[in-house]
Amino acid sequence: MELNYQHYLNVGFQFVGFLTKSEMVKKKYKVEMRWMETFNPENKMGVYILAKEDQILKIGESQNLRHRFSCYESHSGPTNVMIRENIKEDDLISILFLECPSYEVGFGGVKVPSGINYRILEKNLLKQYEFETQTLPKWNKGKS
Repeated sequence: MELNYQHYLNVGFQFVGFLTKSEMVKKKYKVEMRWMETFNPENKMGVYILAKEDQILKIGESQNLRHRFSCYESHSGPTNVMIRENIKEDDLISILFLECPSYEVGFGGVKVPSGINYRILEKNLLKQYEFETQTLPKWNKGKS
């Protein structure tokens, strides 16, 4: 199995936008997020994949996709800095996203949250990637 851009589209991920870096961007780090007009990232919980052409660069998770990507544009944490430093001028880094449904169910006489756990999904996708390729995507740190 080849774990590339097309594979993830085939299993349910959708293209939702891209990250780019340009001197024309009026932000401190010159990195900008551009969402597809038909996609609203606000409060979207799930797993995202960053890819350049057919190369998978990062598999990540987010409880709020808009907030996560605003961090890539401006926050100083080590992962955010590493991502920004690895985006070259005028690169288009594609973002694929798979939303994890969340809903409430009645259990034990009360309502409790239920659904697909986005953190477990990310962990399992990283394990699968590492098993198939013998490595992690180059922008993922540590072990799966």
